[in-house]
Amino acid sequence: MRVILQTMEKVDFIIHGPPGSAPPVLAEALLKGVRETAADDRAWSTTPKGDDPGVDAMNLLITRGGDPNCISTCTPVFIQAPLLRGMTLTHRRLTPVARLVADSFFLVVRSDSPWKDAKEFLAGIAGRTTRTGGYFKGGINHLLGLSIAEGAKADVEFVVVPSEPAVWTAMIEGRIDWGCGVAAEILPHVESGVLRVIAVLSEERSEAFPDVPTLAEAGVPVTFHLWRGLMGPPDLPEADQKRWHVIIEKMRTSDAWKAYLARNGQADAFLPGRAFRDFLDKEWDWYEKHLGMAGLLPK
Repeated sequence: MRVILQTMEKVDFIIHGPPGSAPPVLAEALLKGVRETAADDRAWSTTPKGDDPGVDAMNLLITRGGDPNCISTCTPVFIQAPLLRGMTLTHRRLTPVARLVADSFFLVVRSDSPWKDAKEFLAGIAGRTTRTGGYFKGGINHLLGLSIAEGAKADVEFVVVPSEPAVWTAMIEGRIDWGCGVAAEILPHVESGVLRVIAVLSEERSEAFPDVPTLAEAGVPVTFHLWRGLMGPPDLPEADQKRWHVIIEKMRTSDAWKAYLARNGQADAFLPGRAFRDFLDKEWDWYEKHLGMAGLLPK
């Protein structure tokens, strides 16, 4: 008698940000949602690829052409890094699976900062140089910092730190004066009492911090929403793409996913397949224009 051994399919879930950043938080919620709803019968394991956020994940994805069991978290760094470095590897060589959420940014200071609210902050930075930071020039932290300084008629020094979580360490240690971040990154520090949110960088106040006004309410209408999604390897067959869409649709009904959105002040922004790819092409044009205006694109 011949015995046939069957190997269970296993999903390799690539996480493109380091511990303490937002991508692992999203990944944890997504995994909980998949388990809660039994959206997928495969076993899942995570592969951290956040040493060089976005780039490490893309470099792994490109080696897994057509693999139906491989997927990665993704954010605008999948566009920013190729533009800033002149990379030939872009989202166009991969398979955009789905946009998931729209994330809001918040203006944050230390709890002992003399700026008690957004109006005091804008008045306090006007006509002087203050420090903000991020993990690379041309990143969202950088672009938002420049926009806020421009609106306040202030000068800003941008301090480059090793990673996104290191932004908040630098602020706590006094090496930067203020920063812009999403709820998933700042919540642990806000809840521990070392950092304070003074403004929301969106059109409306956030459920995550309902008592915090928008920066527009203080007179500087700087807004930004960051998309988060899932990217697949190149040449992923249409049937496998649809399988992912069904899994995500079911996962989105879970209590775990809804709790994740509420806690982090995020909006559901599901956009599957071709629509997500078209959206990314428009995002590419936006970042190319604004990074070029900032003089950050390679010559």
